[in-house]
Amino acid sequence: MKYDKDKIDEYTLALLYFVAHERQVGMGARAWKGFDWETLNRLHAKGYISNPIGKAKSVLMTEDGFIKAKGLFERHFAKEMGTIPFPKLTGSAKKRWDELSSDAKKAIMDSVWCKRCRSGTAMQVQDGKMSGRSLVLRGMCKKCGSEVARAIEPED
Repeated sequence: MKYDKDKIDEYTLALLYFVAHERQVGMGARAWKGFDWETLNRLHAKGYISNPIGKAKSVLMTEDGFIKAKGLFERHFAKEMGTIPFPKLTGSAKKRWDELSSDAKKAIMDSVWCKRCRSGTAMQVQDGKMSGRSLVLRGMCKKCGSEVARAIEPED
């Protein structure tokens, strides 16, 4: 059977977050490594975990791996929230965002370029700020969890 190895890696990384322990901010965390060896080796090659080969029952997640795993876990396994939160919009960015129609907001969030997917995708917004007269939103690709950004320029 053919399957999408990137999706397997994504879900496995998300589940590694679920079984993570001994978190050290800036250093990553340890996670139980009871997953497919080929998948763990791919995650190691991508830089998300330490080498899984060894007698230890856990593997060290890098800081980048832990942060990405957390985002993927929340995206795939968290219960849906009624609205998309904007936890870090600056005051001026929130004001600019609130000026947009609901249709414009949806169009903006549903059309962002992801360099990893190499296609247009939807984004989960994490923060926003003004850069000159443009609103800049940063977040995660809803397909792969990579970082994406979108600039909204003024209409005039």
